Amino acid sequence: MNSVRIPLVALMMGVLAGCTYSLETDPVRVAAEAAKTPGSFTEPFPEKFGALDFVSATPAEERLEIPDGTHHKVAGRQLTVTYRNDQLSQSFSATGAQAEVTDIKGALDSLTERAGEPAGAKTGWVPVSPGPPRAAAACQNTDDGTHCYWVDTDTVGYLVLSKEAAPFLPFAKIRVALEGLEDD
Repeated sequence: MNSVRIPLVALMMGVLAGCTYSLETDPVRVAAEAAKTPGSFTEPFPEKFGALDFVSATPAEERLEIPDGTHHKVAGRQLTVTYRNDQLSQSFSATGAQAEVTDIKGALDSLTERAGEPAGAKTGWVPVSPGPPRAAAACQNTDDGTHCYWVDTDTVGYLVLSKEAAPFLPFAKIRVALEGLEDD
Protein backbone atom coordinates (compact mmCIF):
# COMPACT_ATOMS: atom_id res chain seq x y z
CA MET A 1 0.00 0.00 0.00
CA ASN A 2 2.89 2.39 0.75
CA SER A 3 4.18 1.91 -2.79
CA VAL A 4 0.92 3.32 -4.13
CA ARG A 5 0.74 6.19 -1.64
CA ILE A 6 4.19 7.59 -2.43
CA PRO A 7 3.54 8.20 -6.18
CA LEU A 8 0.05 9.49 -5.38
CA VAL A 9 1.41 11.93 -2.80
CA ALA A 10 4.15 13.04 -5.23
CA LEU A 11 1.52 13.64 -7.91
CA MET A 12 -0.64 15.68 -5.54
CA MET A 13 2.37 17.73 -4.44
CA GLY A 14 3.16 18.52 -8.06
CA VAL A 15 -0.40 19.64 -8.73
CA LEU A 16 -0.48 21.76 -5.60
CA ALA A 17 2.88 23.31 -6.47
CA GLY A 18 1.55 24.32 -9.88
CA CYS A 19 3.72 21.99 -11.96
CA THR A 20 2.56 21.70 -15.53
CA TYR A 21 3.73 19.87 -18.61
CA SER A 22 4.02 21.79 -21.82
CA LEU A 23 5.27 21.07 -25.30
CA GLU A 24 6.60 23.94 -27.37
CA THR A 25 5.86 23.92 -31.06
CA ASP A 26 6.42 26.32 -33.87
CA PRO A 27 2.86 27.22 -34.95
CA VAL A 28 4.02 28.50 -38.36
CA ARG A 29 5.81 25.22 -39.15
CA VAL A 30 2.88 23.12 -37.89
CA ALA A 31 0.48 25.09 -40.11
CA ALA A 32 2.81 24.75 -43.12
CA GLU A 33 3.19 21.00 -42.61
CA ALA A 34 -0.57 20.62 -42.47
CA ALA A 35 -0.94 22.72 -45.63
CA LYS A 36 1.63 20.94 -47.85
CA THR A 37 -0.09 19.08 -50.64
CA PRO A 38 1.57 15.79 -51.64
CA GLY A 39 3.28 16.22 -54.99
CA SER A 40 4.12 19.87 -54.48
CA PHE A 41 7.62 21.36 -54.45
CA THR A 42 6.92 23.67 -51.51
CA GLU A 43 7.99 24.08 -47.93
CA PRO A 44 8.32 22.43 -45.55
CA PHE A 45 10.88 19.93 -46.78
CA PRO A 46 12.11 16.96 -44.70
CA GLU A 47 14.61 17.85 -41.96
CA LYS A 48 16.83 14.92 -43.00
CA PHE A 49 17.37 12.80 -46.07
CA GLY A 50 19.31 9.71 -45.04
CA ALA A 51 22.53 10.99 -43.46
CA LEU A 52 22.11 14.47 -44.98
CA ASP A 53 20.69 17.38 -43.02
CA PHE A 54 18.39 20.04 -44.42
CA VAL A 55 20.42 23.25 -44.86
CA SER A 56 18.12 25.73 -46.58
CA ALA A 57 15.20 26.45 -48.87
CA THR A 58 15.68 29.76 -50.66
CA PRO A 59 14.28 31.46 -53.75
CA ALA A 60 16.19 30.13 -56.76
CA GLU A 61 19.01 32.28 -58.08
CA GLU A 62 18.41 33.43 -61.65
CA ARG A 63 21.19 31.17 -62.99
CA LEU A 64 19.46 28.13 -61.42
CA GLU A 65 15.91 28.91 -62.52
CA ILE A 66 14.21 26.36 -64.73
CA PRO A 67 13.16 28.04 -67.99
CA ASP A 68 9.66 27.76 -69.44
CA GLY A 69 9.37 25.55 -72.49
CA THR A 70 6.94 24.58 -75.23
CA HIS A 71 5.33 21.90 -73.04
CA HIS A 72 5.55 23.48 -69.60
CA LYS A 73 5.25 26.83 -67.89
CA VAL A 74 6.45 27.46 -64.35
CA ALA A 75 3.41 28.52 -62.34
CA GLY A 76 4.91 29.19 -58.95
CA ARG A 77 7.92 30.49 -57.11
CA GLN A 78 11.08 28.51 -57.80
CA LEU A 79 12.92 27.29 -54.71
CA THR A 80 16.38 25.81 -54.28
CA VAL A 81 16.65 23.26 -51.48
CA THR A 82 20.03 22.14 -50.13
CA TYR A 83 20.98 19.11 -48.02
CA ARG A 84 24.49 18.37 -46.76
CA ASN A 85 26.61 16.15 -44.54
CA ASP A 86 30.07 17.69 -44.19
CA GLN A 87 31.55 14.62 -42.48
CA LEU A 88 30.65 12.43 -45.47
CA SER A 89 31.36 15.20 -48.02
CA GLN A 90 27.92 14.50 -49.49
CA SER A 91 25.37 17.04 -50.64
CA PHE A 92 22.60 17.73 -53.07
CA SER A 93 20.59 20.73 -54.12
CA ALA A 94 17.34 20.78 -56.03
CA THR A 95 15.56 23.63 -57.73
CA GLY A 96 11.90 23.13 -58.49
CA ALA A 97 8.49 24.70 -58.86
CA GLN A 98 4.88 23.99 -59.56
CA ALA A 99 4.18 24.13 -63.29
CA GLU A 100 1.51 23.79 -65.91
CA VAL A 101 2.64 20.76 -67.92
CA THR A 102 0.95 19.76 -71.18
CA ASP A 103 3.36 16.98 -72.24
CA ILE A 104 5.60 15.37 -69.62
CA LYS A 105 8.04 13.68 -72.01
CA GLY A 106 8.10 16.72 -74.33
CA ALA A 107 8.89 19.04 -71.42
CA LEU A 108 11.73 16.78 -70.22
CA ASP A 109 13.18 16.53 -73.73
CA SER A 110 13.03 20.31 -74.06
CA LEU A 111 14.86 20.86 -70.76
CA THR A 112 17.63 18.34 -71.45
CA GLU A 113 18.07 19.58 -75.02
CA ARG A 114 18.37 23.17 -73.82
CA ALA A 115 20.88 22.12 -71.13
CA GLY A 116 23.06 20.30 -73.66
CA GLU A 117 26.25 18.62 -72.52
CA PRO A 118 28.40 20.81 -70.30
CA ALA A 119 32.18 20.60 -70.09
CA GLY A 120 33.08 17.57 -68.03
CA ALA A 121 30.04 15.55 -69.12
CA LYS A 122 30.76 11.83 -68.83
CA THR A 123 27.41 10.70 -70.24
CA GLY A 124 24.54 12.09 -72.23
CA TRP A 125 21.10 12.54 -70.67
CA VAL A 126 19.93 9.07 -69.64
CA PRO A 127 16.31 8.27 -68.70
CA VAL A 128 15.98 7.17 -65.05
CA SER A 129 13.11 5.96 -62.91
CA PRO A 130 11.30 9.05 -61.64
CA GLY A 131 9.34 7.26 -58.92
CA PRO A 132 5.55 7.68 -58.57
CA PRO A 133 3.22 9.02 -59.98
CA ARG A 134 3.28 9.67 -63.73
CA ALA A 135 6.56 11.47 -64.41
CA ALA A 136 9.71 11.48 -66.52
CA ALA A 137 13.32 12.04 -65.50
CA ALA A 138 16.78 12.04 -67.05
CA CYS A 139 20.22 12.30 -65.45
CA GLN A 140 23.70 13.08 -66.71
CA ASN A 141 27.00 12.26 -65.00
CA THR A 142 29.67 14.95 -64.96
CA ASP A 143 33.05 15.45 -63.29
CA ASP A 144 31.40 17.12 -60.29
CA GLY A 145 28.48 14.70 -59.81
CA THR A 146 25.09 13.88 -61.29
CA HIS A 147 22.61 16.37 -62.74
CA CYS A 148 18.94 15.41 -63.21
CA TYR A 149 15.79 17.02 -64.59
CA TRP A 150 12.34 15.74 -63.74
CA VAL A 151 8.85 16.64 -64.88
CA ASP A 152 5.52 15.35 -63.62
CA THR A 153 1.94 16.45 -64.15
CA ASP A 154 2.39 19.67 -62.15
CA THR A 155 6.07 20.04 -61.18
CA VAL A 156 9.43 20.65 -62.85
CA GLY A 157 12.74 20.18 -61.07
CA TYR A 158 16.50 20.13 -61.46
CA LEU A 159 18.76 18.20 -59.08
CA VAL A 160 22.53 18.31 -58.58
CA LEU A 161 24.07 15.46 -56.55
CA SER A 162 27.70 15.69 -55.45
CA LYS A 163 29.90 12.93 -56.86
CA GLU A 164 30.31 11.61 -53.30
CA ALA A 165 26.54 11.36 -52.78
CA ALA A 166 25.45 10.11 -56.21
CA PRO A 167 26.24 6.41 -55.65
CA PHE A 168 24.24 6.33 -52.40
CA LEU A 169 21.16 8.48 -53.06
CA PRO A 170 18.67 7.20 -55.64
CA PHE A 171 17.10 9.99 -57.66
CA ALA A 172 13.53 8.66 -57.30
CA LYS A 173 13.78 8.58 -53.49
CA ILE A 174 14.97 12.20 -53.42
CA ARG A 175 12.12 13.35 -55.66
CA VAL A 176 9.54 11.45 -53.60
CA ALA A 177 10.84 13.01 -50.37
CA LEU A 178 11.02 16.57 -51.73
CA GLU A 179 7.51 16.45 -53.15
CA GLY A 180 6.02 14.69 -50.12
CA LEU A 181 4.81 11.74 -52.20
CA GLU A 182 4.06 8.21 -51.05
CA ASP A 183 6.86 5.82 -52.04
CA ASP A 184 5.61 2.69 -53.81
